[in-house]
Amino acid sequence: MYYYYLKMGMSKMLRLKKKAKSSIRKKIRKVSLLNSLLNLFACWVLLFSTAIYFIKDYEQRNMELLSTSLSSSLIAATVFDDSYNANRKFNALGQQQMFDSAVLYAKDGHVIARWEHSQQTSYFWKYLHSWLYPNKKKVEIFHDQQVVGWLFIVGNDSYLFNFILYSVLILTIGMVLIFIFSFVLSSIMYRKILVAMNQITTKINHVIHTKDFTKRLPDNSLKEFQNFSDNVNSLISEIERLNNDLVHENKTLAIKAYQDSLTGIDNRAAFINQLQFMLSENGPYSTFCILFMDGDKFKHINDTWGHAAGDKVLQEVGNRLKTMVKEEDCVARLGGDEFAMILSKTENQHQVEEFISVIHSKFEEPIEIASDHAIPFSLTIGFTMADKDEEVSDILLRADSHMYLNKKTER
Repeated sequence: MYYYYLKMGMSKMLRLKKKAKSSIRKKIRKVSLLNSLLNLFACWVLLFSTAIYFIKDYEQRNMELLSTSLSSSLIAATVFDDSYNANRKFNALGQQQMFDSAVLYAKDGHVIARWEHSQQTSYFWKYLHSWLYPNKKKVEIFHDQQVVGWLFIVGNDSYLFNFILYSVLILTIGMVLIFIFSFVLSSIMYRKILVAMNQITTKINHVIHTKDFTKRLPDNSLKEFQNFSDNVNSLISEIERLNNDLVHENKTLAIKAYQDSLTGIDNRAAFINQLQFMLSENGPYSTFCILFMDGDKFKHINDTWGHAAGDKVLQEVGNRLKTMVKEEDCVARLGGDEFAMILSKTENQHQVEEFISVIHSKFEEPIEIASDHAIPFSLTIGFTMADKDEEVSDILLRADSHMYLNKKTER
């Protein structure tokens, strides 16, 4: 079983390894290498084939000249059937590798002299020899305008071996040097492409990971990459606009979620959230005060002056209460004509009662509901001290009970 799972794991790793994607740098390098090799190989074959073709043409012309010269020097040996001098000439020229084989025939067909190269050669050189010299060169020997014999001669290709060897070596070295030069040159040219692509991918990755949509791709000297950069920059600009709109909308929604739409002060959700923070371990004060406030005879205002006048009263109440709290405190409208406060730096009941007296004095001035009319308005206030080890519901219940107790007493 262990061997089975090990085998499965190894095969999975191999599949993943096979699926691993290569970089564009490697792809470009492979294409460049392959292109250079194919072009150089084609050039090598073309140059080598051209050289061999001209060698064959040169060798044919050389054989014409050699056979003509040799036949002229063998006239006397043919007429007098002088095999000694003929063989001596053949041997001297053959040793100099002027030809591969030569046979001198008399007019009656018998052999006067013969010379052949006895060296063993490979199949390739035999094939090359037969391509260069497909047939024996036949030359008629004339004396007094009559044919007195025939010379059959086959050229020697021993020097061709050295030529091919050195030409292949020189061509190969030259092609290798050209290949190295072209590879370096193409690498320099491709580097511009890779640098441009790296700049684009780096900027895009930066935008993706940092969400910084203010960055833009730089200009590029290559037309295609410049067009691509312009398109990407346009896309980033559009994303930046949409992101800014989304951020603004989220901020607006967050403000609306924790703000009373009529008075502009905090709503019940913001008040509860602040109270939970004050009771948490991160809360800055161990003891603080909660105030609950309820408008007196607010229903009478709505019934007498209308809901528009009632809304003006609530707005003015919110404005007056907001001016009385510090930055770290909270004032909120819980709903209807109910308001609440969190006083963070109030440590005892005496300080709370003094603050409540200030609130009452603040509302001694009537609230103007029209340009020529103002009405009196007062608040019934209840409070409770809160500690970190208490529950939110218990604190709210205590403050609310105290407020309604005061309302009954005032009646």
